[in-house]
Amino acid sequence: MTLKLLHWSTLSPQGPSGLSAIRFSVPIRVSVIRIFPSGVQPFDLCPDVIAKTEPETFYLDVFFNAQPLKPAESKEKQRAPNALVPTSIAYAGGQANFTVDLGTEYATRLMIVKGNFDFVSLAIYGEIADAQSPPENSTQIPSIPIPQLQPAPLSRSLDIANARDPTQLASQLLSLTADPPSLSLASRLILCMKPEVDDWDDPDFPHIYADIERELSSDALSLESAVDCLSRPIAEDTSKELMARFWMAVASDIELQNSMRQSSLISKLFKFSASQHPSFALELCLQVDPVVVFDQNTLDSDSLLDLLDAAANADIARHFNTLNFLDILQGIQESPAHETNAQKIALRLSSRIKAWETFEDSLTNTQADFEVAIAMLKDIGSEEQSVGVWLASMTLHDDLVTKLSENPSNLQRYPKLFDKSSSSSVSHDDFIAFVRGYVGIASVFAVWGWADSLGNDPCRERILAVLHLWQQVDGYRELVNFFLLLRQFSLRLKWIASDNEVPRKSGIFGEQMLADLVKDPLTVLNEEVHQTIISLEEPLLFISEAELLSMRKLAYVAEDGLPAAVEEIFFDSGRPLSLRRLRTLRLSLAMIHREFQDEDRGEWRVVETVRDDYSLPLLPRLVQLLKDISSDLNEHFIVSQYPPAPLDPTLAENLFRTVEELLSLTTRLASRFTLSTVAVRALTCSVADIFACTDAAETMFYPSSAPFTSAEATRQVCLNTMQEMCMIDFRVEPNTLGAEVVLRSLLTNAVANHQRDPVYHLQQVFSLVNHILPDPSDESHSEWLVSVLPPIQTETLGFFRLLDLEHKVPFMKRLVELDIECLVGFAEWLLIEELKDLSAALNELSTVMDNTMIQSTIGYQVNQHLQFLQHLLRPKTDALSTWCIDLLSPSSTTPDVPQALSLCLLDALDTRVVSTHLENLVQQLLNQSSTFDSSMKYATLLAGLRMSHRDVDLVQWDNLATLFQSLSSPPVREAGMLRREIGQTFSAISKPGIPLSVDSANAIVIIMEWLVSQGDKFTQLCGFKVDEMMILHEKLMACLPSQAEKLSELRPRLSMDEDELLPGPDNILTDNLEMSIYELESLLERGSGGERPSTPARNNIPDVLGLVFSPPTAVLRSPATTGLTKTYLNNDFRELRQTPTARQNTSRLPSTHVDVGITGQLT
Repeated sequence: MTLKLLHWSTLSPQGPSGLSAIRFSVPIRVSVIRIFPSGVQPFDLCPDVIAKTEPETFYLDVFFNAQPLKPAESKEKQRAPNALVPTSIAYAGGQANFTVDLGTEYATRLMIVKGNFDFVSLAIYGEIADAQSPPENSTQIPSIPIPQLQPAPLSRSLDIANARDPTQLASQLLSLTADPPSLSLASRLILCMKPEVDDWDDPDFPHIYADIERELSSDALSLESAVDCLSRPIAEDTSKELMARFWMAVASDIELQNSMRQSSLISKLFKFSASQHPSFALELCLQVDPVVVFDQNTLDSDSLLDLLDAAANADIARHFNTLNFLDILQGIQESPAHETNAQKIALRLSSRIKAWETFEDSLTNTQADFEVAIAMLKDIGSEEQSVGVWLASMTLHDDLVTKLSENPSNLQRYPKLFDKSSSSSVSHDDFIAFVRGYVGIASVFAVWGWADSLGNDPCRERILAVLHLWQQVDGYRELVNFFLLLRQFSLRLKWIASDNEVPRKSGIFGEQMLADLVKDPLTVLNEEVHQTIISLEEPLLFISEAELLSMRKLAYVAEDGLPAAVEEIFFDSGRPLSLRRLRTLRLSLAMIHREFQDEDRGEWRVVETVRDDYSLPLLPRLVQLLKDISSDLNEHFIVSQYPPAPLDPTLAENLFRTVEELLSLTTRLASRFTLSTVAVRALTCSVADIFACTDAAETMFYPSSAPFTSAEATRQVCLNTMQEMCMIDFRVEPNTLGAEVVLRSLLTNAVANHQRDPVYHLQQVFSLVNHILPDPSDESHSEWLVSVLPPIQTETLGFFRLLDLEHKVPFMKRLVELDIECLVGFAEWLLIEELKDLSAALNELSTVMDNTMIQSTIGYQVNQHLQFLQHLLRPKTDALSTWCIDLLSPSSTTPDVPQALSLCLLDALDTRVVSTHLENLVQQLLNQSSTFDSSMKYATLLAGLRMSHRDVDLVQWDNLATLFQSLSSPPVREAGMLRREIGQTFSAISKPGIPLSVDSANAIVIIMEWLVSQGDKFTQLCGFKVDEMMILHEKLMACLPSQAEKLSELRPRLSMDEDELLPGPDNILTDNLEMSIYELESLLERGSGGERPSTPARNNIPDVLGLVFSPPTAVLRSPATTGLTKTYLNNDFRELRQTPTARQNTSRLPSTHVDVGITGQLT
């Protein structure tokens, strides 16, 4: 809808109240208020209109008179509404737009403006409201969801992830300050050196350097004086010779006997030199061997922290990467004499030293271990000093600069590699773009700290605008939010957001960045972040009152700690869960998970808090929360709602993220505490529903968007959760294998009503089941197979019957591979049941001949069974084909399989089934018929002969002849069927126009010889006439002249029964089934079985044998029968049932009326 200019004016306060007002002639809906600065020409077509706004910044309070467009109907005269809707505007200068949302149900005719201003020029945009309601019979067009488009790429100047020099933007922003230093010096001072307060007032600042030459000339050079000297940066033009002399002098002061004091000083020297000129740190490494100056007894937590920061330098990390020094760190981790904190720092230091080698390899190797390199960057980014040291390495070390610049990239999407769901499948281009973005954003943050320390508001405003823009871009957002959690920048954001006495653009950007940061509630765990939120006071420049309340809720939970988190977990809120509730839950779950990170007493604190406050176990509550969220997710992905309700991407992201964190915590607790069977069942069903929703969400949102990535991560967590709960050592109450409960729940959930496409849901459940089945290479798979599958065979059979061919064959293959040694015979049993279903369908097809719709349905079912059997024997599936052939052999341990298959083939012949899948199946059986027993050979032979009736080229005649030769005398009771099939085969071949090849002619001769060899019972053929025999004989003579004598001998020994055969119609099966809605309803009613219950018709004709004689009056007046005359009121009927039998009217017959419930079931 196009917005129109509704009003333009320049307002000034009037009267003692200092108010200004605008009254509109008609009700309007205000959408945008645009304020213009002084001297601006707002409209090109009106050059004489000049804006006037004074002062440059101020706050405005705006009140709208809310007028409902559809007032309530009443006979009384309605009074004019006088409700005022307030809002506020923080004008920070320049041309600014402010959005107003009055909704569609209200309009306004009055706008009141109040504030500390002299003049304000504003334009109001919106539309004229239509007070008349639309007619009741108007047709509403259903809303159609608009697909989300790919985001527009950043401009080249801001797209640092694809720039050869990612620090160029930071250098340009730094140039906005007065007398700017180099970027390396500014970042070193902000992130590493931290100048003294007095230094900022020094006229030479920031060019105040460490005077190492003076230290060398003094006789008092020591480790302490060297540390004090290097608290300032060294000059960039310092010579290498001076650096070497300085470190030689420092090394000469190192004592041979190590001590904690000496280790602490040397650690600080490594840390201070790490961010200096590359040659300075390298000279230190040449003079000091860490194995000599450090040992397990002299390294405490503070010294390890200094070395951890120093190891962010590439040269120092290489120097530390020796087996002896890593052994020292390993000893600290294993020594009980060291504190837990020191052991953790030693582990981080060891991992960082090793990861540097992987990181450098990742810059050039496309097959490197990117996951380790990304983990190192994440660890470095958690400490300001480490970030500064690493940034100096990446910008000053020539080899690293060259490696990074040699890999140009032009990605249109930006990888979110700190997301654990995407780091495992990252490409080399993604990694290089991520490293460039890391370097560029860290540099801009350093410039922000420099400009903020100097109080340069224009530069700070420009930097915050860039950072806020990056917060709106996937990939960049994660890095900006990651660096905002550093203590220095969280505090700077707090100071900017708190300084709102006068509206400033930097303050607006600061509030916007804080609001975007808190959209991920886990960031509120940072102490500076939640303290910043608590310190916010009105008036605010950007954050609304409702959003402020939501942010404060998170901040108060984070401040109150574990008890508040447990309270939120057990709080029973309304449904569906709101966005605010989801964010609070995510924060509470993260706080509990953080407690579990403390291996000493974290778990005990959680259990104690839950026990003291609620006396309830935590694990069932988490399962219930998961069930609630699963129900909420299902409401967004159902097919019964049209038009579908719009799904807020932010809500979808938080729903999936909450599930991800719930499952992670639940899995961790389930490994320590026993779950009940009911809880496991509820958990499994919820996971199955959520798993299906993740796949649907991935089709709704574009890749790399927040909802898409959250759904993708949740999908993987669902798979991992189910797999962990199906481990052989996972048990539930009462001492039941978790895999049994999980699989039974999944198989049952597959057919439940979820208001979702049932076929789609079944496919998703199949993906889960297929994932949790153990791998045959797993050592415990045999125990899993024997213990889990037999108890759930009924559920498995029901699930197997519902699968389509695309999923049924892989499922059978998994079971065959799982039980390759036939310990249980589960796959064999399923195959037998499949053959039984095929036999039952064939029998039903033979009896239903009067209903085309039912016949087509059953025929389609038969065709599906045949297609499944054909796929099992297909040579492409070698494992399945070999397994099936072994089952059909006489040595099979499952003789029921060949028996059942042979019966199915005979039933198909009796029903006269015509199907391409049956023909393919018979051809495959003919190829392997030499390994069959007699019953299978006979059934295959008959099926092959029947197939030749339609097309003689379909039959492999050499296989058929071989089968005849290997077949002993069939049962006498089946002789008639065999004579009929052979006769009709000969009849088909004798028809004119049917060519006869040498193979087929030889096969026919072999068949004739076999018939003669069986005696008189097979020599008389049915369905074959004398004249057809003559034609066949001529064809054979022409094709096989060398066997003329044999043919002459065989011909007189065969006779023909010329009685005309009247076979039934063929049942031609197709791969498609089409029916109308009416036919589908009729089929469903037929499948429900039984008749619809109803009350029997009244019979007005009296029964002769049922005459009733009235008793005498004396009997009616007897006290023993007074109950017969009672009038029933209220609950008297129930009271009568409790009276003695003598006082009840036992002559009353029971009612024949049937009560029918809403669903049509008997009640």
